[in-house]
Formats: sequence, structure tokens, C-alpha cells
Amino acid sequence: MSRYGRRRRKSGKNAVVSLTLISLMDIFTILLLFLLVHAGDDGIALPATDQLSLPASTSKTMPESTVTLMVTEKDILVEGRRVMAVAEALKENALILPPVKKELVRLAERTKELAQLNASVKFTGKITVMGDKKIPFRLLKKIMSTAARAAYPNIALGVMQKEQGT
Repeated sequence: MSRYGRRRRKSGKNAVVSLTLISLMDIFTILLLFLLVHAGDDGIALPATDQLSLPASTSKTMPESTVTLMVTEKDILVEGRRVMAVAEALKENALILPPVKKELVRLAERTKELAQLNASVKFTGKITVMGDKKIPFRLLKKIMSTAARAAYPNIALGVMQKEQGT
């Protein structure tokens, strides 16, 4: 019998081929763990909307998880909930905006109640104001004054980060 014939009989058609998947599973497990660990390192993402154009800044400080107050060209929103129109706020003669203060006080009280029930929850009095770059300063002043009176004296302004060279 020739060499070719012997090889053919040895290998046969029913030869079983097995792949060792253990090393591939290890690689994918390590990759998955790496992605899970590093997925939360980007800081807090501020809510985005088409109606809001934030001013640019070169600040390197990452935002914290706080109450978010957005001022678009038309509306004032607290935690995504419309509280009042910008036109109403501009017509208001007082420095304090009652609907905004009412909503902020409600949120502060709710957080303080949760803090009593759960030790991991703390009321910090921090708020992030995201104002459209076209809103007038007098409106921003009213909003900041209202937030300070409603138990949120630690005010941060949300901005878009721009590149250093621009």
C-alpha cells in the first residue's frame, strides 16, 4: 500500500477536530472586565438637548451628579421638568422666581427625607445650572438667586469643553 493510502486511512473521514476555547474565553473575560471597570471613569454626563447651546470653556473640572436646572431659549426646566417659561421669568420684577423656588424646595425636602432613611444619601445643596449662551445675564442672576434661597447655595455652571488650541 502506498504512503498516500495509509495516511488517508489513518486520518479518515470521521476525524474529530476540537478547538480549545479556554484561552479565547479568558481573553474575552479580561476584555469585558476592563471595559466594565473603565466605563464609569468619564464623569457625569450632563443632559443634552437641541434647544440648549452651552457656552464654551477650557475648564478641566468634570461635572458632579447634582440637581440640574436647564434654561433654554423658551423654558426653565428643573431635572427635565418644565417649571416656567423664560418670557414669564423675564417679566418677573422680583429677584426670586416663585415656581422655580417651589420646585427646588420640593426636591431639597425630598432629598433630605431620603437622607434620613438612607445613610448613603446626603443633601449637599449643589446644583448645576445649564443656561443657553443667548439668555440675558439678568435672567441668570434671578435663577442663581432663586437657587441660593431654595437651599442650593453651591452653584456650578454647565459649559461645553473646548479644545485648548481654539
